[in-house]
This record gives sequence, C-alpha cells and structure tokens, in this order.
Amino acid sequence: MILLYLLLGFVTAFLGYLPPSMLNITASKIRLQRSKAAAKQFVLGVALVVAIQLFIALLIVSYLKQVPSLLVILKKVAIVVFVLISLVFIYKGLSKKGSNHKEIKKNSFFLGLTLSLINMFAIPFFIVGYSYYNSQGYIMNDIVSLIIYTAGTVLGVYMALIAYVILANKYQYKLLEKVKYFNLFIGGTTGAVACYSAIMLYF
Repeated sequence: MILLYLLLGFVTAFLGYLPPSMLNITASKIRLQRSKAAAKQFVLGVALVVAIQLFIALLIVSYLKQVPSLLVILKKVAIVVFVLISLVFIYKGLSKKGSNHKEIKKNSFFLGLTLSLINMFAIPFFIVGYSYYNSQGYIMNDIVSLIIYTAGTVLGVYMALIAYVILANKYQYKLLEKVKYFNLFIGGTTGAVACYSAIMLYF
C-alpha cells in the first residue's frame, strides 16, 4: 500500500506539472541563463510550496468529510474550477502572444517560492485528485498515508520540473513552439472532466 500511495501522488503531480507552464518554462530559462544549480534551487522552492499546498488541501478534505453536506458543494465547486481551467488553457492555446524572454536575475529559490505560491491552481487540483482516490478506496485518511502521498506528490513535481532543466539546452525552444498545443489539449481534457462530473452529479 505504501508504494501505491507514493505512486498515486507521484503520477498525479508529474502529469499535472509536465505540460509547459509558467513554472517549468521558468526552470528552463534559469538553466539557460544562469546555471543548472540555480535551476535546481528554483525547483526546490517550488516543491517546498507544493508540499504546503497539499497539506492545506488535505486538511480541507478532512474537514469536509466531517460535514457530508459540504461534499456536494465541493463537487459543484470542482466543476466550476475545471471549467475555468479549461477556458484559461484554451485561451492560452489560441493566443498569439509571444513568450517572454527577459533575463531572470532574482534569487532562484525565492523565485520558486513566489511563483509556486501564486500558482493557486495547485490547491483545487490536489483536492480533487485526493478526493477521487479516497472515494475509490485507494487512499486512507491516516497520517502515515497522507505523508506518503504528500512525498509522492512532491517527488512528482520535482521530477517534472527537473526534466525541463535537464532537457533545456536541447528542446526548450521546440517546447515553446508547441505550448499552444499542450494548452489546447489540457483545456479540452479539463473541459471533458467538467462535463462528465456535471453529468454524474445531476443525472
């Protein structure tokens, strides 16, 4: 079971953070403009905040389980969140604005902390993911299970961003050219999830 919790956390976070975004593109830019060490410091800053965000998300879920009537509200909020995420990514995918290539000079670790803090998408993302696994009986509510799941999540985020750092020299500009396709794919996927969730909730 330990490996299952670790794997679920890892896969969820890795897939969630793998598509090109502000965080992983910034990690690539730091690698190109400064050094691999600076990029790794940035990734550590991001991973630290993700651990805190996940802890907050699990606390919220634990509280909601004590008030079953709020679970229905959570499902409705999740549908709205997925719709908004879908619209944002589709807009980004269709946008013709170019990428920002300004040189990054800030402290990498604190930059990672800051950008990860404003990435509020992570909290509802982790809440919905954990709630699904828990409702299916894949994850228990005990503290050990939550710690292992958190560790897997942080590891997944770290590996997704490190992949961009490692491949920065070779593939960064190709990835930047394909960002719109990733965004459209994510937008379509989250839109489909929103539709499916609405159907299951109301029909």
